[in-house]
Amino acid sequence: MFTVTFVRHGETKLNAAKIIQSRTPGELSDRGIHMAESLGKHVSNEKFTRIYSSDLTRCHDTTLLILKQSLQTQPELNLDATLRERDYGDLEFESTSRVLDIQKETGKPIHAIPIPGGETYEATMKRTAKFFSGLCKLADASNEPENVLVVTHGCWLMCFLDFLATNKGVFELENCDENRRTLAPRNTATTRLIIHKKGVDGNEEEKRRVEFIQIHDIAHLVAANIVALES
Repeated sequence: MFTVTFVRHGETKLNAAKIIQSRTPGELSDRGIHMAESLGKHVSNEKFTRIYSSDLTRCHDTTLLILKQSLQTQPELNLDATLRERDYGDLEFESTSRVLDIQKETGKPIHAIPIPGGETYEATMKRTAKFFSGLCKLADASNEPENVLVVTHGCWLMCFLDFLATNKGVFELENCDENRRTLAPRNTATTRLIIHKKGVDGNEEEKRRVEFIQIHDIAHLVAANIVALES
């Protein structure tokens, strides 16, 4: 079994101030630190076999805070620029209301809007596909159970889930709640899935089975009284 847990980084000071932040490092707020520590306690008994994080500071720091709570010996952390947030170009450090204005004008989902001077939605999805392809290769080659931790960004995660959902000829998604899939993940929300081996029965043409365990889960935030239980 090849299990992967995707995590959005903890709240940053600019997140709290409703300021757009994408390619720049980002500093966790006190609340963001508490979020990451709470998630770390929530998964403290889990032994990870591989750990990846965006190389931007807010993700790196979130990962270190999660691992600091661990009761297990963990593998080396791999920083990967492929996991970086979608580049918001000319909107960097602008109010998040700018994004809402563009969404209203275009009618597109919040993570798929056109961004002046920024990275396209399609290019971001392509990056998520590249990273996931690497995980799939590891899953196919692995003979032992694996438990992988990936710490990344909100828009990256939404583009990744779109990539899976829009490639129905390639992936067979199980237990994928479409309503939750299309939501924006809260800071430190977790999405956990299982990547099943392909071609187990010798059929290389079969779809890749991706089984969801949870999408944008915030149980650790509720338990720590950081956020209220979602209705």
